[in-house]
Amino acid sequence: MTLYEKIIADFTDACKARDAVKRGTLAMLKSAIQNKAIEKGTKDIPPTDDEVMDVIGSEVKKRRDSITQFRAAQRHELADKEEQELAVLMVYLPAQLTEDELVPLVADAVMRSGASSEKEMGKVLGLLSKELKGRADMALVAQIVKKKILG
Repeated sequence: MTLYEKIIADFTDACKARDAVKRGTLAMLKSAIQNKAIEKGTKDIPPTDDEVMDVIGSEVKKRRDSITQFRAAQRHELADKEEQELAVLMVYLPAQLTEDELVPLVADAVMRSGASSEKEMGKVLGLLSKELKGRADMALVAQIVKKKILG
């Protein structure tokens, strides 16, 4: 079963269970996946797991940004709703790496890229984004890279 098929099956289950948060989140995710396929001109071809992971990663990033903004604006009820949606989306991503697990990977990528200044962070992040696809929050990775390069 592909990741997209699992999302559709879980959406059906959420509808039957009357789970409003999961149903709404998965409906939004299905729409985002279909919109991405339309953009690419492949709407009649089932999406690959990598394409679905890209969309999920994008939606997770949106939720994290929204949570930060809602907390800053003292809109806790909206932040709580976004956190519930984030929890639903995180189920479809591989286990996330911790900061302790990321530090040696970042050190290795910095060494391989030869980056020595903040201007060269893009090289390191480019290497890591391919390796860590869906397994780490790239904002956290960027912070670790910056610490490593700046010393």
